[in-house]
Amino acid sequence: MRRLIRHVDPWSMLKLSLLVSLCMWLILVIASVVLWTVARNAGTVESVESFVNSSLSLQEWSLEGDVLFRQFALITLLLSLAFTAATVVASLVFNLVSDIIGGVWVSVIEEETARPVSESNPRRDVG
Repeated sequence: MRRLIRHVDPWSMLKLSLLVSLCMWLILVIASVVLWTVARNAGTVESVESFVNSSLSLQEWSLEGDVLFRQFALITLLLSLAFTAATVVASLVFNLVSDIIGGVWVSVIEEETARPVSESNPRRDVG
């Protein structure tokens, strides 16, 4: 079955992309907290700090987790909102191009809800 897509609602795209980007942001922040905790408990963060201190001849350089996470969360939140805005702009561009070219044809395969019954000879009891 073929369907013609001529218009994508920008408001629906805004809601959908905002929901997806915020969920991905939340997953990314939680994953980074888990990775930081594992690295801190394994001693990797201290190893990196001592390597930087010895390599650059610094006295007490250290990674501050709370500052890093605040900056990381803010930057990734802004990137998520930028992704949402880009999705809405892309839907508006699609609508403008669709008006010029007449839409996009999409082939859709519909699954059958019931199994077809074949017409065969009924079984005869041989007896």
